[in-house]
Amino acid sequence: MMNHSEQDALWGFDPEEEGGKVGRDHPETSKLAAKQVKSGSQKAQILVLLNSCSWATGYTLSERVFNGAGRSISSNQTCTRLQELREDGLVEKIVDFVTDKPMEQTTTPGNTGHLHRLTPRGLIVASILEDSK
Repeated sequence: MMNHSEQDALWGFDPEEEGGKVGRDHPETSKLAAKQVKSGSQKAQILVLLNSCSWATGYTLSERVFNGAGRSISSNQTCTRLQELREDGLVEKIVDFVTDKPMEQTTTPGNTGHLHRLTPRGLIVASILEDSK
């Protein structure tokens, strides 16, 4: 069994971590909510989901990532968690080898989202998360 510091070093995040990113121009209520969100738990859910489906958009994942109250989180929140996971080196955007641009998929009429997948390190972390369930 790993202790928290070993787990954090391997995974790149603490699944019990609280606090998320929020823009400077957002209202104080958003800033307060961002401090309270269980971002680590949401990141863990995203890693496990990506491991089971190979690739997805933030919009698609948002329907299956839940907050502490058991409600699905918004696609904006999911995309923020994906950005954090990209910064941690666990997730990457899928790039079209011909155009060298991120691949996109239709999400809602008139909108698209970037496709994301796990990195090799993300695959390891996702497997560990699944085994620890």
